[in-house]
Amino acid sequence: MRLGSQRIATTRRRAAGRRGAGRLAGGRLATARGYTMVELMMAIAVFAIGVSGIIAMQKVTLASNIHAKNLAIATHVGQAWAEMLDSDSAAWNHPSQLNGATDLDADTVWLKQITTNEGKWIRPAHNAGLKFGPGFDALGNPTSVIGDAAFCTHIRLTWLKNQTDIPVGNGLIRAEVRVFWHRDVQGGGVDDNPLCATGTDPLKIADADGAKRHHFVYHTTAIRQNTAVR
Repeated sequence: MRLGSQRIATTRRRAAGRRGAGRLAGGRLATARGYTMVELMMAIAVFAIGVSGIIAMQKVTLASNIHAKNLAIATHVGQAWAEMLDSDSAAWNHPSQLNGATDLDADTVWLKQITTNEGKWIRPAHNAGLKFGPGFDALGNPTSVIGDAAFCTHIRLTWLKNQTDIPVGNGLIRAEVRVFWHRDVQGGGVDDNPLCATGTDPLKIADADGAKRHHFVYHTTAIRQNTAVR
């Protein structure tokens, strides 16, 4: 009987303990509280600040990528113009020991500009036969349509050794190529002209106002006379 009474008492104590634990748990659940409106607003504000920083970084990265692309295209355009001027010298064969009369003015496409515009920045004319000129579209392809030009080119030719210097047939020209395009923050061309307009004074492109409107890439090379030997 004692053993049975002890078992009954133990069972009752365990049941009472479970009921007490249930009431304690229920009390804790009853006293648990959620987030207040102020806490939610503070969390949203912190999240918004973080997101705005990420967006600002993305804008800077995008602008940097666009500028790097334009810089690469402009560099390619400058190199292309240097190669075209070098190719133009293939028709510059005289004066030479065989012929004292120069053919620079008559036979070259762009190098002849040194005769009347030595040391001056000029906008070279577009050559329909070569399909090449001062204007290039946004992908760096030559274009004759002024409105389509995203990049424009000027050249400046200067004698390093005049073709008439003795001995003749050793003419050497310094050729400078300037490629420019609009800055996004400024926009608009000089005197409200399109970027590569024929009426724009080349001197205004790089003056104080023009420098604020454009990015520039310069390329310099030397063009040697292709002297005829027979």
